[in-house]
Amino acid sequence: MKNKAYIRKSDIYIYLVKNKRLICCAFLWGLPVAASFVLGWRLVNEGTVFGAGGSMTARAGDFLLFLLETIALSVPAAALAVPVLSGSGMGKTLAWDKRTEGMTRRRRRKEKNLTLRPLWQVWLFYSLLIFLCWLPIFLAYYPSVFAYDAEGQLYQVIAGDYSTHHPLLHTIFLGAFFRLGGALGSYSAGMAVHSGVQMALMAGTFGWALCFLYKRRTAGCARILIFLFYAFFPANSVLALSTTKDVLFAALVLLDTLCLYQMVCGRSMAVGRKERAVYVIVTVLMLLFRNNAVYAFFVSAPILFIGLGRAGREKSEGKRQDGRVGRKAYLCMTLLILTLFGVSSFALKAVTHAKSGSPREMLSVPLQQMARTRVEAEEEIDPAMRRELENYLSSEWVFAAYNPHLADPVKNRAVIHDNPKGLIETWIKLGLEYPAIYIDAFLDNSLGLWYLRDTSHARVYGIGTESGFGYLSTDNRKMPAGCEIEEHSLLPGLRAFMEKIVSDNIYERAPVIRILFAPALYWWLLYFYFVAALYRKRYREMIPAVFPAVYGLTLLLSPTVLVRYMYPIMVTIPVILPCLMADGMTEDGENRQ
Repeated sequence: MKNKAYIRKSDIYIYLVKNKRLICCAFLWGLPVAASFVLGWRLVNEGTVFGAGGSMTARAGDFLLFLLETIALSVPAAALAVPVLSGSGMGKTLAWDKRTEGMTRRRRRKEKNLTLRPLWQVWLFYSLLIFLCWLPIFLAYYPSVFAYDAEGQLYQVIAGDYSTHHPLLHTIFLGAFFRLGGALGSYSAGMAVHSGVQMALMAGTFGWALCFLYKRRTAGCARILIFLFYAFFPANSVLALSTTKDVLFAALVLLDTLCLYQMVCGRSMAVGRKERAVYVIVTVLMLLFRNNAVYAFFVSAPILFIGLGRAGREKSEGKRQDGRVGRKAYLCMTLLILTLFGVSSFALKAVTHAKSGSPREMLSVPLQQMARTRVEAEEEIDPAMRRELENYLSSEWVFAAYNPHLADPVKNRAVIHDNPKGLIETWIKLGLEYPAIYIDAFLDNSLGLWYLRDTSHARVYGIGTESGFGYLSTDNRKMPAGCEIEEHSLLPGLRAFMEKIVSDNIYERAPVIRILFAPALYWWLLYFYFVAALYRKRYREMIPAVFPAVYGLTLLLSPTVLVRYMYPIMVTIPVILPCLMADGMTEDGENRQ
């Protein structure tokens, strides 16, 4: 027994020595995850991430405790990452030998000789199957999930008074089905057609993603799990019927990411003008469907351009390029995208005579920070500073309006147009005096994006079947007389069951399943994707994930955390992660490594 124990410890020691890179990458993922748990727990239970405060000694003690808790939690987090990063368990890695390597070679040769079905058949099969799986949900919520911003957008259509506060292209798209309903004599029928068309578009997009995985010969079990996620996860089936702009935007982000993945990471000679034209069109539509996508694109484009510099180095080293996109081609596509986007935006605004949206959305976090400072430190604030704050956040309402997880009550009532420059100056001066409160306000407002145990994102507007608020919004928005969208569930029993999940949030009672509903899970999976690419030295495969990552960072400045904001990442990461983790072959039978 002693000898076995000695051998086991020796094997572990050898494993650690030979896998320094693996251990470092595992902790590169584990440390931030552990820190998010510690900070999130403190924020929820103590109201601040800085502990009790007080003297410098107490603050130093709180910081030391934070470090110790983070390090302690990072060990199990890193341990979970090790087998996933390495693609096998520790024992399997230790037992690797020539025979195992030979079996892998034979498996790859066998996979290379497999005959793939026609891709259009695979795409049609998956698309139709997903659409059919969603049909009962459509009947349960007939004619549509008329929620979120639909009311405000259709008021613009009815009045002919458009605004760029919501993406004009989506307002026009939604308005077309509303007008169709008017022509048919039933606005509800128009929304039913909208649901059917959007379901078809989303099912087709998800089917294409699964077809993409099939073409890359991803493991069948992975495709089955992703299919089940797309077909039955409530966020997908319910949002497919929803009138929010984030649904089609998520589909475009998925398509954009996979198009770029094919052009940058694929080894097929088929990447030509057609594929590049598709990428340009999809990207332009993506930018037109979400205002903050434009900011994310402007930040991510230079990063992609720099990252593609590796193509030039590979060429100089004599490595095969296989038609993959390089810097010059990407620069041309980017300039064309920006040109088409600019022309399209100007044309849409000119045709609709739309007014520019308010800058309030961009001030969500600063206004939250100023409001929290008034709420928590009103008596300590200098009287002169208090008078400045009164010009923007009146004491008559700010104490009652402030919600740590929702900026809308403060943002909508704040006075910003009289002196926006003065507002920014006041925000800076107040922040220099109360930096800790500013940090707490920022973290509280974005808690659901990075804390896996957060529940605020699922009850920020309320909770319960009667209200239609919860994990998703399924409330039926009120429209003017004669333009009502009438609910008429054809499967009331199924609707009641779904409402328990998305409005009553009963999923929170399931210890493991609840994690699938957390927006933070998909952010940490995206971060894991970058760490895995770094460990496997597949740096080129980081490039397609840059835009989703930058878009995710823009959500930190949003007025609140909602599932629909994270939805583009939720539907994208399940597809690109298996591509990276697989060690098989690409679509042309070449080894990925």
